[in-house]
Amino acid sequence: MDDDVKAAVGAAGRPGAAAGADGLAPERPAVARPLAAVGVEPPALPRFEQWGPVERQPLSHLRRTIAERMTLSATLIPHVTHFDRADVTELDAIIRRNVEPARERGLTLTLTSFLLKAAALALREHPQFNASLDPGAGELILKRYCHLGVAVATDRGLIVPVLRDVDRTPVLELARELGALAQRVRAGKATLDDLRGGTFTVTNLGALGGTGAIPIINYPEVAILGAARAREEPVVRDGHVVPRLLLPLSLTFDHRVADGADGARFAADIVRRLEHPDQLLLEL
Repeated sequence: MDDDVKAAVGAAGRPGAAAGADGLAPERPAVARPLAAVGVEPPALPRFEQWGPVERQPLSHLRRTIAERMTLSATLIPHVTHFDRADVTELDAIIRRNVEPARERGLTLTLTSFLLKAAALALREHPQFNASLDPGAGELILKRYCHLGVAVATDRGLIVPVLRDVDRTPVLELARELGALAQRVRAGKATLDDLRGGTFTVTNLGALGGTGAIPIINYPEVAILGAARAREEPVVRDGHVVPRLLLPLSLTFDHRVADGADGARFAADIVRRLEHPDQLLLEL
């Protein structure tokens, strides 16, 4: 399993041809100005033993790979994060009403399936977030497919398997695929194809608590959506204070490919869809 993960992220990080096969990318300039950041060699650590006892634990292959990828992303990409909140009162009610009927059909209905669907549909209208940047060519590679990674916590570390064509998959089918995929990952049975080809990532920490987080982009993607735990809060609606369930969202994106206004509009479209869950259920 760890070898599969290392191979997958290694393949994702290798530079590939940036020509726009779909005709969307402009012609490559004769001289491309590099945009990538320059790596920095870390200084030597002090000898901690001089202050007290220490223990050294070797990193697993998976943890070493995660560390390498996070360092690469944080070094190369100028991250910026936009925060928002979605009123998921109606969405939560739908999930609660249908937990048992869904379970009888072998489904585990969760908020994450709706997050994935809302993000995928919003990506149709904001394709610059479903892309990768080719710094050497000075080109943005717009992907006309929507394969979303979803962060899965395991006892070995965080793994990001990929769901295919999320924009064209009904929410209930997404719930089925997500459950099966997460089960394979946690059992150490995920294949190489399960772990590569993602265009955008969603990470939901709601089950673990917290009021928000700033996720690091899953390179070579250009954006990631994070969700924290939804909480009931007083909200003014039609001049009255009412309790509503609010979901904190954080959209981290590459500031080289999008500005703050772009991120705000993209996040607002995700919020709008989460606040109209009936429409999400009907979307194909």
